Amino acid sequence: MKVSYNWLSQYVDISFSDAELIEKLTMAGVEVEDVIRTSVPNGVIVAEIIERKPHPNADKLSVCRVSTGKEELQIVCGAPNCDSGQKVPLATIGTVFVEKETGKEFNIKKAKLRGVESSGMICSEKELGLSEQGAGIMVLPADAPTGKPMNEYLGTDTAYDLEITPNRPDLLSHVGIAREIAALSGAKVKYPSQTVESKAMISPDTVEIRDGELCPRYTARIIRNVKVTESPEWLKQRLKSVGLRPINNVVDITNFVLLELGHPLHAFDLDLLEGKKIVVRRASEGEKIIALDGKEYKLGKDNLVICDVRKPVALAGIMGGEHSGVIETTKDVLLESAYFKPSNIRSSSRNLAISSDSSYRFERGVDFDMVVKASDRAVALILELAGGEAGDMLDVCITRPEIKPVICRFEKIRRILGVKISKDEIVEIFRKLELGVSDVTADSCKVTPSSFRGDLGNEADLAEEVARIHGLDKIPLDCVSAIPGGSFKEDAYAALEEARNQLISLGLDEVMNYSYADEKDALADSRYGKDYLLAMSNPISHESAIMRPSLLSGILRTVGHNISRKNTDLAIFEIGKIFCGCSKKDEEKIECCIALTGRKHPERFSSEKSGLYDFYDLKGVLESFCESRKIKNCEIRRCAENQPGNFIESTCAELVIGGDRIAVFGEVSERLTKGMRMQNPLFVALVDMDRLLSLPATKIQFSQISQFPPVTRDVAMVTPDNIEHARIIGFIKSLGIPNLENVEIFDEFRDEHIGAGKKSLAYTLTFRSHERTLTDTEVNASHEKVREKLKAELHAELR
Repeated sequence: MKVSYNWLSQYVDISFSDAELIEKLTMAGVEVEDVIRTSVPNGVIVAEIIERKPHPNADKLSVCRVSTGKEELQIVCGAPNCDSGQKVPLATIGTVFVEKETGKEFNIKKAKLRGVESSGMICSEKELGLSEQGAGIMVLPADAPTGKPMNEYLGTDTAYDLEITPNRPDLLSHVGIAREIAALSGAKVKYPSQTVESKAMISPDTVEIRDGELCPRYTARIIRNVKVTESPEWLKQRLKSVGLRPINNVVDITNFVLLELGHPLHAFDLDLLEGKKIVVRRASEGEKIIALDGKEYKLGKDNLVICDVRKPVALAGIMGGEHSGVIETTKDVLLESAYFKPSNIRSSSRNLAISSDSSYRFERGVDFDMVVKASDRAVALILELAGGEAGDMLDVCITRPEIKPVICRFEKIRRILGVKISKDEIVEIFRKLELGVSDVTADSCKVTPSSFRGDLGNEADLAEEVARIHGLDKIPLDCVSAIPGGSFKEDAYAALEEARNQLISLGLDEVMNYSYADEKDALADSRYGKDYLLAMSNPISHESAIMRPSLLSGILRTVGHNISRKNTDLAIFEIGKIFCGCSKKDEEKIECCIALTGRKHPERFSSEKSGLYDFYDLKGVLESFCESRKIKNCEIRRCAENQPGNFIESTCAELVIGGDRIAVFGEVSERLTKGMRMQNPLFVALVDMDRLLSLPATKIQFSQISQFPPVTRDVAMVTPDNIEHARIIGFIKSLGIPNLENVEIFDEFRDEHIGAGKKSLAYTLTFRSHERTLTDTEVNASHEKVREKLKAELHAELR
């Protein structure tokens, strides 16, 4: 937000130098981001155009005879709005201008333009650095003294671009910043006059509020017989000093009061309001309005609108309508000053993708008591600058916010700040900040926040105010004494950290996504329907309206983001909370999502098709993850539930431990990867971390390594497709074959010779004794027993 030094000086005597003011404000929490000094170059004076004639050799140029008060000069001007009798800023020969963008200097010299001599330059506001308006020359008031240097006529000014934190909406005005300066310097604030003479002009039924929650207060005032015209120079300069473009005197006054007092206003042309009535209500679904920016907006039932008896005429707290504003022909004005619920203005502004100076303030929360003061101030200025007669104010107030006092204990303030500050200084600081102080004792006082300080709710807030005004630089540096010791972590947090480290040790990179998504992304995981989703009551935007029910959508976005930037080799994981809204009580769970795609070793020289991640790599990651957590008896099965929406059905598997499904994984279906420009298959696992972390670690039994050599035998068989590898392994181990140390698969094969619905599997059986070297005879006997049992029990065709 920009504020003008000259404008601030109207409300407070500033005793600080420019550098001191910047330092004081920044140290008080009002950061000065930029300083813009406005000064017209020396050599620019007020001049009068005596005569204007067309250029003989150029249609778009004019030849002007200009008086400086001492002499007459011939000036060639290209502006379409120059005319005889105007007072204008004239840059005389030798004036030096500095280009704002490049910093380069250029001098005004006598020159010939299309064959006609020119002895200076008539300037626009942009050329003088006063505003961004450069379409025509700057026309001064008729009473501007000819020959007077423009620096003396306009004066110099400095604008400060301030960073205002969201909790301090009271600082979004010149009076608000003046209050802050007064508190820092001990000066008094000179509040603007608000005296208004009025008469009865408005009936009680002129304003109807149909939603008191979203609009607890609305005031309306009628001013009749106004004359809408150009604003006086002082008002235009005030607006230009902070970057606003003057429009007309009535509209400029509402903008002036917004910047002066921080409260948005809106002026309606009373004759354009059907029924000459204001209705504050929620919009109907699909209702439309054309706003002042010329755009048409389609509204929903959560958007608050200001209406006449037939249609919306303004988006409440955001922007007025195009067909109800004040124009040159306006005679009677209805002035609105209201209070709107901040959260509703914020959500409407986001949903409609429209922002304004008004919405910026309303969504942060304006001063409830400023509703009347701002209206009075604006009406007083309208009567002064536009004439007319003002009617009484109609103030419809449904509810008032409760201001709760805070008991401030002086010792608590000292403990929070770590510095000794006297009781008298603390009380004095509160009074400088215009806070109500009562019931002062040796130990405490009662502080009642002003209506514009809704951010003060407890002693910590008051301690911050004391620190700001006392001076953060006055708080001495001190080393904190502490006894070294180990860090403390909650068990759940430590377990998750351990799991993250285990996955990182397996070569995966961790990613972190937002905990919210739009409905379409949330429903990408086919496990969940709409009734499962947990919607936020006040989302930032449509894209963040749902708390994620799964990590899948976030991982897919991350993969797509990387693929689109040519990073096609990924091994990533995310561990985070997911949210369920389908039960009687909303639930939070912890989930882990693992994704593999592309080459396993992209740093190595290899062909494009070699070394790609596949289903078994993901299976191995899950098994290794369980092994690192000392969890045994992991079983991989085909999915008991058909999930073709997430995974290709033939690759969909689940990790089962102790009868509970811990994870589901497989190759992601084309439905989810469509549009992602995937070059290689994407494999994803979704792990229920709550269940996994609840599993007890298996106690590791250490045994002596056998000193005798192993003996191996292979067994190959053809089985139906529905017989799983895990079942075969379990079956062989259940036979109780003596000295059988390990069973490991080394081949899987399918083709038309084997037959449809069948597969060929080959295993290596390892035999070893801890007592002696095994003979071929006893190993062969054990091997043959395994083959016979496979054939008899599993109906395997041995090869």
